Amino acid sequence: MIVELIGATGAGKSTLARELLRRGLESGRVRMATDLVTDRPGRRWVENPHAVNLLADAAALPPFLRSFDRHRDFVRFAFERLRHHAPSTFAKGNYLRNVVRKVGVHELTRRADPAVTFLNDEGTVLIAYQLFVYSDAPPTPSDIERFARLVPLPDLVVHVKAPIDLLVARAMSRPDVRRELAGLDGERIGSWIGRAISVFDALAGSDRMRDRVVTIELADESQEGLDRAVEQLRDAVETRARALASSTRSTLDGRSGASRRATVIAFVGSEATGKSTVLDEVERWLSTSRRVRRVHAGKPPSTPLTSIPHALLPALRSLFPEQRTLRVEERYEGGDATGTTFPLLFGIRSVMLAYERRALLRRAVHDGAGTVVLSDRYPSDASGAPDGPQLTHLPMPKSVLSLRRILAAIEGRLYRDIPTPDLVFQLTAPLEVTLARNAARDKKEPEEYVRFRHELSSRLRFDGAPVYPIDTDRDLDQVVREVEMLIDARREV
Repeated sequence: MIVELIGATGAGKSTLARELLRRGLESGRVRMATDLVTDRPGRRWVENPHAVNLLADAAALPPFLRSFDRHRDFVRFAFERLRHHAPSTFAKGNYLRNVVRKVGVHELTRRADPAVTFLNDEGTVLIAYQLFVYSDAPPTPSDIERFARLVPLPDLVVHVKAPIDLLVARAMSRPDVRRELAGLDGERIGSWIGRAISVFDALAGSDRMRDRVVTIELADESQEGLDRAVEQLRDAVETRARALASSTRSTLDGRSGASRRATVIAFVGSEATGKSTVLDEVERWLSTSRRVRRVHAGKPPSTPLTSIPHALLPALRSLFPEQRTLRVEERYEGGDATGTTFPLLFGIRSVMLAYERRALLRRAVHDGAGTVVLSDRYPSDASGAPDGPQLTHLPMPKSVLSLRRILAAIEGRLYRDIPTPDLVFQLTAPLEVTLARNAARDKKEPEEYVRFRHELSSRLRFDGAPVYPIDTDRDLDQVVREVEMLIDARREV
């Protein structure tokens, strides 16, 4: 479980975390998230905060890159905000590094032992400090809501508060005064801290965050006040741990392996049927009681093995435009390539996609019990269907040793190794509706692509998984309510 402490400078986040770490929890082990960086051979002697941050920068970069596809929208939002509103060029670079580090450490923590409670006083929600507090422009309500909707959330958010006069006094007396506050008088420090209070109050009350926020006040410097706050923190953590443990014991999928693997819920369908929109709502609902991981199986991130070929793909597409995936698929579907074998570049790209999808989904399933994986698109069992095998149904050379036959066999094996989803929601809408939705998007797909995918979606097949068709040509509230009812029904099986 991940517990992040947020609040203005001097609120007592680190003090609370250290005290809870010292006193422990009844529900199990508790550690600081930074232990995943520093508690390694050759690193345990490092205590200087700046040195710890440098270690965290190096340790966080690989998981940040691996998870970039999942957090792409948040990272783009953060980078765009900093590009326009960071107070200086130096601050822009430093804050960008801060975003990468915090998202990467969040991923390290999320993949760590789920039986351990990790405390983080420098987590992803605290990125709001760099985006909105030390900024040339204060945030608007829509900025706050967008941040709350996109940021990778911990399992519990602890909002630590204190009177502003106490916060100013602590900020001025700290031996490690924040760079942004160095040399300022009490009045100017108070104005910055006042903005931080407003930002974190707004975040704590946002739609996505409020159900997992507990507020703790450190109103004075007394030992009694600290003891009371630590007990509040311990109670909140233990309550959240029991809730997550209870959800782990639920029988959402009714499978004997449920105690060892995550639950996978796939949302499939043609373009512009509302997959991302419905996923946003379901993620918000489920994340109040479960650890939720969201993946995009239609556009899996590259792996170490495929990263170099990925980098070469744009150049290859320019050199061989007739071998682009969509053009090859359209030729075979239209009957223009009957009897001819598929291009080798198309075959290699298909195998790469299969490998990346398998890597992504097997990692997601191994997140462990209590985690719900929400997948935007999912590999179909039918060859030629969207996101499924693309080679085995195509004409093959007669020779058994043909490279094309070998590629098709490898692709088929990779797709067979992908775990079967526990629930599949197949979203549908009339073609004219999907075309209209696509035209209204900021980033729209070509119309012929939408038509083609709409036709292919009728072939989707998921052997061994319950599939529920969901008509999205109606109010979003009705669609989401139906999906939530079906998920709840599976919990009670």
